[in-house]
Amino acid sequence: MTTNLDSPIVFISYCWTPVTNKNWVLSIAERLMRDGVIIIIDEWDAKEGQDKFGFMEQMVNRKDVSYVLMICNKDYADKANKKKGGVGIESQIISSEVYNKVDQQKFIPIVREYDDSRDAYLPTFLKSRFFIDLCDGDAYEDNYERLLRRLFNKPRQSKPPVGKPPSYLTSEAPIYLNTANKTYPLKDSILNGKSSTHGLIQDYFEAFFESVVDLKLSEIKDPNHPPIDELMLEKLIPLKLLRDEYLDIISLILKHNNIDGEGLFQFFENFANKVNKGISDPYYDYNNHIQLFLNEIFLYTCAILIKHEKFELLSTLLLRNYPIERNPGQVDFESYSTTFNEHCQYFDKYRNSRLQLNRVSVSADILIERVTNKLINSDELIETDVFLHYISLLNNIQVWFPRLSIYRRFWKTPIFIQKMQSKRFFEKIKVAFNISTVQELQQKILKLDQNIYNGYGFNYSFPRIFNAFDIDKINKLN
Repeated sequence: MTTNLDSPIVFISYCWTPVTNKNWVLSIAERLMRDGVIIIIDEWDAKEGQDKFGFMEQMVNRKDVSYVLMICNKDYADKANKKKGGVGIESQIISSEVYNKVDQQKFIPIVREYDDSRDAYLPTFLKSRFFIDLCDGDAYEDNYERLLRRLFNKPRQSKPPVGKPPSYLTSEAPIYLNTANKTYPLKDSILNGKSSTHGLIQDYFEAFFESVVDLKLSEIKDPNHPPIDELMLEKLIPLKLLRDEYLDIISLILKHNNIDGEGLFQFFENFANKVNKGISDPYYDYNNHIQLFLNEIFLYTCAILIKHEKFELLSTLLLRNYPIERNPGQVDFESYSTTFNEHCQYFDKYRNSRLQLNRVSVSADILIERVTNKLINSDELIETDVFLHYISLLNNIQVWFPRLSIYRRFWKTPIFIQKMQSKRFFEKIKVAFNISTVQELQQKILKLDQNIYNGYGFNYSFPRIFNAFDIDKINKLN
């Protein structure tokens, strides 16, 4: 017989009684053979004149037999415990192997029957072993697949490779965030609908701001010794932890409707003021890492709102101006694109030149490298960046520069624009675009200056707004 070298050789130990059990064993043996398993069973392989006990002992101990399946019904368990008949002989051999080798995985109990108390019929020496249930029922096929995967050592869920520990674990100083003791009581309050939730949200936000301020750099006389960009990258490590913690919290808050547009707007207003206080020119600020973090948090928040179609909340963030006090006593009202889309001089120019990286945008590289959160993937973040760009154009405010678009893999129309062909989706998203009708969207696009993309390199691969929206298709379905 020609066989696949990867086919496991399996011996089946079973009881001939009742006859229905024997017939079932033969049918499962045939099925396993069809699925590539080499089966050894007395009905097929024991020859006339051969000592049956010797045959059983040989099969159990054969080195090329990968597994022994023990088909456990009431009769099998009784005979094994009483050491009666062929089953008794086999069980003595098997139990010796099991007892002498605690990690013995060669022997796989297959349960075919339960007693009245729903305890599986298993020989005493197998009571502590994991088994596979092949009683007839809804789970039969799933468990058969489980058995087959076990025999071929092809588990449904493979153990992932061991990676490198996060850098914050290997750093000499442990990282402690001010929010550490705020997250558990807040999550508990949200999940259990407690009246204290609103106050705990404010407490968490204040602790969040304190953590950000603590990671600012003090005034540096010589940014070249040590290189300031390296200091900023070090500070971004704990900020990533803070980001992921924030995303878990904000997702939970949104899921349970514990925040409205005003509350979310106030969070970003306070956040921006904490970051920009006393900074008249963020372009040359020694805290570009905080500016980048502010951009990152705003991007992720918008991405989550878009993903869950929370466009009313999103419109509050995008269509109102933020009162920002960059200089003491002077408040300027800034759009989201002015406040949350600062150019990062010390990454994009200084670091790029110092290390001769020749990168289009080092800050974009950093943001993409940090996309490890399970809630939002890189494609969703990039699409959000493009979305914010379109919104800025349509509302005649400072242009949001979509730096992440250098990572767009295809020149495809963004998903949110494709979905606008659905009347249901258009009716929901239009509030974020600050429009009421498709015609109004079309008029806004037609009024735009055709030269707005002068200076954009070919590296920024996203559809320009004049080509992005297929008004005819959107209008036809709306």
